[in-house]
Amino acid sequence: MSMTDEEFRAKLEKHFSLYRINLRTPIASQVGPNQWYRVDILLVNELGLFRRADIEPNGQVTIACDLYVPQAQGMTPFHEDEDWSLDIRPAPSFGEGRLSKEASTVPGFCSSGKGAFEYRIRSKHEQPTAGQRYLHIKPTQLVNFPQNANGNLQVILPLVIGPINIVPDLQQTDTHLPLELWKNQDMEMVYDGYRLFSTSMQPPVNIAIHEMWDSGIPGKIWDSALVMLDFMKNMIDLHPEYIDGKHTLDLSAGTGLLGLYVASMMASPNSTIKKGKITITELDEAVELIDKNLIINDFLNHRNPQCDMKTRSLLWGNSQEAASCGKADLIIASDVLYEAQFFQDLVKAFVDLSTENTRIYIGYKRRGFDEAEERYFWSLCEAHFNVKLLIFNGKENADDGLVPQMTLKTGVQLYRLTPK
Repeated sequence: MSMTDEEFRAKLEKHFSLYRINLRTPIASQVGPNQWYRVDILLVNELGLFRRADIEPNGQVTIACDLYVPQAQGMTPFHEDEDWSLDIRPAPSFGEGRLSKEASTVPGFCSSGKGAFEYRIRSKHEQPTAGQRYLHIKPTQLVNFPQNANGNLQVILPLVIGPINIVPDLQQTDTHLPLELWKNQDMEMVYDGYRLFSTSMQPPVNIAIHEMWDSGIPGKIWDSALVMLDFMKNMIDLHPEYIDGKHTLDLSAGTGLLGLYVASMMASPNSTIKKGKITITELDEAVELIDKNLIINDFLNHRNPQCDMKTRSLLWGNSQEAASCGKADLIIASDVLYEAQFFQDLVKAFVDLSTENTRIYIGYKRRGFDEAEERYFWSLCEAHFNVKLLIFNGKENADDGLVPQMTLKTGVQLYRLTPK
C-alpha cells in the first residue's frame, strides 16, 4: 500500500533533523599569506538534500574557521596552529555565473543552503613554519535556523578540508572570486572532506573520518551513526565495563567511525576505558575506506599498546569470515537494515559472532521498510536473542539511561539484543 502525501512528508521530516557542512567547489591547495581566498560550502542532510523552508526567508548560519596542524605521520591528532592565524569575512553570493556586488551579512549561510566565506592567513611572528594545514569549518551562531524551532549548534556537523600548503612568497590573483572566475590559475585543487571527533582537549586526542559521498551507503556518516556515537559516549561514561578489556566489534562499519572512536577513547589520558580489542568489519569492497581512515588516524596504532585494533572483511552469513573476526563481547551495528533479502544472513552473523554473554546494540532508522518487514526481522532475531527497544528516559531497563535525546529528533531507534 502506498503512503499518503502526509505520511511521506512526515517520513521525510526525519531526514532533516541533522545537517552537514559540505564543500561546494574545490579550494586552492596552495595559499599565500595576507591574501583573501574564497570557500563555497553547502548545508545538506544525510541524503545530500536541503530544505529551503529551514532557512527562508531570514535564517542565518554564521561559521568560524580554524587552522589545524596535522601530524608528520598519518594526520591526527590535529593541534592548533602556533605560527599562523586566520581571519574570515562574508563573501558575495554567487549563482548562475553572477557574483553579487555586496557581500552577505555573515560568513556562512544567509537565507540559502548555499553559503560562502573568505579567509586569509597571517603570521603570528617573524619566522613562522610553513607547510600543510587544514581548515576546520564550524557553526558558531544560528538565527532562525531551523525556522520556527530552537536550533542548537549540534544540528550541524562541522567540516575539515585540506591539506592546504602555506607558501610564504606565493602571490596570486582572483583568489577571492569563485573558482570558475579565476584566470590563469594552474594548481592542484583540494576536494577531500573530513569529520573531526575529539576525545581529549589537553593533550589533544581527536580522530578525522574521511567521507566519500560518491561511493554510496558505506561512504558517509549517517544519522544513525551519529546517534550511536552519542550512545557509545554514554556507555563509556556510565558502563565502561561493557568495553574495557573486552572485544568490541563494529559490524558493517561504513567509515569506521564507531570503532575508531572507541580506540581514541582508549588513547585518551582521562578515559574510563584503557584497554581492549576492536574489530571493524565491512564488505571486502568497502574495507578500503576504513583502512584509509586507519592510516589517517595512525597514532591509534601506537598511542596505547593495550588497544588491539584491526579491520576484517565480513560477508554476513559467511561463517569462515566470522570466525576470522572472533567472538565479540560487544557488537555495535548502525544502519545495517536496508535489504530484507539479507535479514537471515545478518541474524546468522550475529549468532556466529556471539557468546552467551554478548551484548548487541543496533541503531535503526526506518527508511524503506514497512511494519511487516520490520516484524519479520525482529522475529528472526527473537529465535536466538532477547530483543529490547531502548527508550530515552525509559525506566524499564538500566540501558535506557544510555539513550541520547537525539533519538527523539532523528527518528533513530536503538535496540539491544542478548542471547537467550
